[in-house]
Parts: sequence; structure tokens; C-alpha cells
Amino acid sequence: MMTLEKSKITQGQFMFFVIQSQVGVGILSLPHRLQEIAKGGAWISSLIAGLAVQVIILILWALCRQFPSDTIYGFLPKIVGNFLGKLLGLAYVGYFLFSAGTVLAFFADVVGKWVLLATPRWALLTLTLFTCMYLAKENLRVIARLFVISSLTIIVAVSLSLLGYTNANITYIFPIMESGWKGIIKAANEALFPLVGYEVILVIYPFVEGKDMGKLKAASLGSMLITLFYTFEVFTSLIIFSSGVMPAISEPLLYMLKGFSFQIIQRIDLIFLSVWIFIVSTAIVSWLYMATAGLGHFFHRGEHKKAVPYAAFIVFIVAIIAQDPSITDLYDRMIKILHYTFVIGLPLILLIFSYLLRKRRA
Repeated sequence: MMTLEKSKITQGQFMFFVIQSQVGVGILSLPHRLQEIAKGGAWISSLIAGLAVQVIILILWALCRQFPSDTIYGFLPKIVGNFLGKLLGLAYVGYFLFSAGTVLAFFADVVGKWVLLATPRWALLTLTLFTCMYLAKENLRVIARLFVISSLTIIVAVSLSLLGYTNANITYIFPIMESGWKGIIKAANEALFPLVGYEVILVIYPFVEGKDMGKLKAASLGSMLITLFYTFEVFTSLIIFSSGVMPAISEPLLYMLKGFSFQIIQRIDLIFLSVWIFIVSTAIVSWLYMATAGLGHFFHRGEHKKAVPYAAFIVFIVAIIAQDPSITDLYDRMIKILHYTFVIGLPLILLIFSYLLRKRRA
């Protein structure tokens, strides 16, 4: 699929697109989940996960640069044939829709538990999806511009988190190697999934201006900044809550901010949640765009906006099903398998195939 001039974005906008695609619901529960496995070394696990993501980004980039004018939906048939290519393309659409639905489901759980306790789940999902649909139907340049502006909310989130350092106790992270390297590596695998979203490279790569190396630098820098943000939040939680308290707190960042209040503002945690809601919404938009770009390619002659309504409906169904904790746990396990399959396994196989194909033609 040839790129349209109106959808071209700069490398700077590409970097922010990766940033906003990666930041999601995982940041609230990540410190709890990592500390459970790696104890005081949880922040090291976050850094290791970030390094692993950089390697995966390199694989995705190496694949995309073989077909600079095509999204994954366009170059799949060129590698594996028309029928299998379309089948895999639709499978990627399914993965993106399921990811959007999973993010939306976790989002509704947190908002329903912390802010809108009496609001029906379907109402939360509907309102959020309508907002996301409004942006997802726009062309890539419009979405990227909003993502640049919305990235400022991460600075606000960091600033609010710094309030917790008034009650910090650095000794809480010791002994750092309590779980050993085995526990730290195991936790790094757990930290890999909240960092998902960088696979947006597969869909928007041909729309980015500039040379291949510049695109790689932009994507890598965006992912690195998110890794540092996540590591900072994990480290902050570790020095605020002791190892005896952390296992009982599922969202440590919110509990930390709940204890602060000023003369004018009583609930700092609600301000943080308001910022977080905006961040998560952009992540859902990104997943929705990735899916509708494929649906548009296959069924609407490249017009992705025509696919937005029914794609959003599928996302709604996926999210509304996950009301029971057992279903949420199932989604969590499924997203890990799908991530390994569609973001690591398949791109690596496709890269090898494309290299062999190019060598054969040469």
C-alpha cells in the first residue's frame, strides 16, 4: 500500500507515536507485579525488559526496511504468497483488536474501582470508545500531532510521583539481589508486556519521513524514554512501600498519592488518574488505528475510517466479556502468548524469509 502525502509524519512525531502506543494500563500494577517476583531488584527487571524491547524493535525495523512503501498488510503477501499473506494480515488485525479490548477492559476495572464506583461498566466502555473513535478515524498526521501534545501528560505524571519522595526510604529496596538473577530475569519477562505497543512500527513505518536509520533512532528513543519512565515509577514504589506492605497493594502509585492533600486539592490520586486516563485513551487509539488500517486495506480500498465503527464494536465486545477476574486472568495469559507470536516469533520468521527471498532474486 503506497503512502499518502497527507498521512506522512516526521520522525519526531513517530517517536511520540511509539511513546503513546507503549504507555498503557500496565504502569499502575507493574510495581506490584515485579516486586512480587524480583523483590528489591524489580527496577533492574524493568531496565532489562527495556533492553529486550530494543532488540525486538531492531527486528521489526529490519523487516520493515525491506519494504519501505508497504505496511505489514502490504508486504505479507510478497513474502508468503497472496492467500497466506491475507490470512496472516487478518490474524494481525485480530491481535490488534484483542489488545485494544484487553487494554480497555483493564482500564474500566481501574476507573470503576477508584473513581466511578456506581457507573455501569458498559457506560464506561462506551464513553471511552466513542472518544477513541473520534480520533482513530482521522488520518495519521492528525493522530500523531495529538500524540505529541498528549506526551506532556507523562511529565505531569512524573511530577506527581515525585511527591512520594517526601516519605521515601531507600533501605526498602535492600537487599537488591534477594531473589537473585533468576527472579530478576523472570520479572523482566513479566515487565515485557506492559511495554507492548512498539509493534505500531509494522503499520506506520512507510508513513514516516526520512531515512531508515533515522526511523530506527526515533523508535528506539521513544521506547527508551518509556522504559526509563516505567523504571522510575517502579523504583519510586519500591522506596515508598516496604516489602511487607507492597504485596497487599495492587496499584501502589495510586495508594501513594492518595495519602497526599493540599489546601486546595484534596485527592492528588484523582489528578494522577485523570492524566492516566488520557494516556490510556491514546494507547487504545493506537491499537484501533493499527487494526482499522488492516481492515481498510483488505475491505475498504485503503480507507481505514470506514472500518472504525465495527472495529470499535468488536473491541467493546472483547472488553465487556472481561467482567469476571477469571476472564481477566485468561486475557492476561492470552495476550502474552499472542505477543510472543505476532511481535517476536512471526516477524523474525518473516525477516529470515524476506532475506532468503531477496538473496534468491539477486
